[in-house]
Amino acid sequence: MRAIHRVVTTTLAAGCLLFSGSATIHGDDLGRDINQQLAAARAATAIYHDVNEALADGYIDLGVNPAEGDAVEFVNFGLVDCTLDVTQPEALQYVESGEGLRLVGVEYSIPMACSATPPEDFLPGAGEWEPEAGVPVWTLAVSLWSGNSGQSH
Repeated sequence: MRAIHRVVTTTLAAGCLLFSGSATIHGDDLGRDINQQLAAARAATAIYHDVNEALADGYIDLGVNPAEGDAVEFVNFGLVDCTLDVTQPEALQYVESGEGLRLVGVEYSIPMACSATPPEDFLPGAGEWEPEAGVPVWTLAVSLWSGNSGQSH
């Protein structure tokens, strides 16, 4: 049933992209291609508004990351490799809300062994690539769901 829900959600979102052209999802003018990629990321991660779906898909609750403010970070270590895919973020970021955890953003990560410098050509302008504290990876946090899409938090 979950697979059917994901296919339907992704198909509907892709259909919206086809009919809407640039699919701007925020106020920043990042260009059509980046806006479409951010829209694809939103469509692919919409299912993770339910934390149980994230857990079922292999994301592990690491708790609050002090370097990320009050964000609770869920990481799927199986996705941390030498490839980046906007539809498969390596981490999900949540904040506490009155009804549990609320999805606010995603984080893309690539080991420094794969890329000696940050991959600036991946979602350019959507955030700033930074080294993860204490871990040899580059990370890009994007606030897809917080009302600040296309901006790192």
